[in-house]
Amino acid sequence: MKKTRLLTDLADLIQRPQTNSGTTNTDTRRYGAGTYADALYPILLHKKWTHLPRYMIAGMTASLFRFVVDRRLTKESISAYNWMAENFVAADFIGVTASQAAGFSFEPTFPLYQKHALLNIKNSIDRGTGAVLWHDQFVVAVGYDDDEEVLFFCTGDESEIRRLPYTLVGRNNSPYWYYQVLEAQQSIDMWEVCKESLIQAIYKWETHDYMLPAQDYACGSAAYTAVADVLQSGNYESNQAAAVLRYYAYTRGDIASYVRALEHLSPHMDQVIVKYTQLADLHASIVEVLDDSAAWDAREPESVQQVIELIRNAGGTEQAAIDAIKHAFPETINNRFSDIGLR
Repeated sequence: MKKTRLLTDLADLIQRPQTNSGTTNTDTRRYGAGTYADALYPILLHKKWTHLPRYMIAGMTASLFRFVVDRRLTKESISAYNWMAENFVAADFIGVTASQAAGFSFEPTFPLYQKHALLNIKNSIDRGTGAVLWHDQFVVAVGYDDDEEVLFFCTGDESEIRRLPYTLVGRNNSPYWYYQVLEAQQSIDMWEVCKESLIQAIYKWETHDYMLPAQDYACGSAAYTAVADVLQSGNYESNQAAAVLRYYAYTRGDIASYVRALEHLSPHMDQVIVKYTQLADLHASIVEVLDDSAAWDAREPESVQQVIELIRNAGGTEQAAIDAIKHAFPETINNRFSDIGLR
């Protein structure tokens, strides 16, 4: 039997995000990057599985602390990580049971996976739960129409519901396909999760993602050096580099907000807060340079050198923030021995 279903309240929530006071949030930049957290958060709100601000969810999942760049500073940097591993763990951190699948659209078995993905996404929508889908960015599937054979999805940075033919699900500009459906939520010890997210911040800062070729990507502390080197070399496109720098400026601002909410976790959290606040200020200064788009797009030496200097200062400041986390939670960290990523 052919059906049509549209979660209009979820679509409205994505297109007109609400503040905690119930008013429309005009700060759309939080929803415009197309990240996994951008797609996950409105689904959680719609299901009433959280009442927390977006930066708290992004922080608790530890995704907020990720800092990865490719060595040409393309926008791909923002989504360059192991989706299957990290998105599953992100949902698990906040107590959400999820199922997911991913692969390559050029594989001969792709049509079978595509059919199964559509079935799972539509079943999730029938249960009243939107699904996370990769469609050249992370989007939210909010409905479907069997007669027209289309999925309805929202991106958060556009004011209308978009349509995706069933035949194009999983067919993207890149060969990757991915989806995730959220199934249930269980209670968690929120403050233990927050504490663990800070430990994971250290891991992300000190560890290269094994899925990414080191000759093409840099992670954590090494990413700051890579950004400075790329800008110095001139081997980048100004608009794409600006998008990457703006995104990481926004995440560093959100980290500062996040750690301020965790002040009670340790008597030494004050230094963590100070360092991340300084870090957010440095990244905000980078955005100010980028806002003079004429100078940035023209690659005026003064503009580029300003950003390079700020990036180098930011790298040192984020290292100081990581050191402050280590000082705040020495026993937990030392108990991990050589693998701080264990949890």
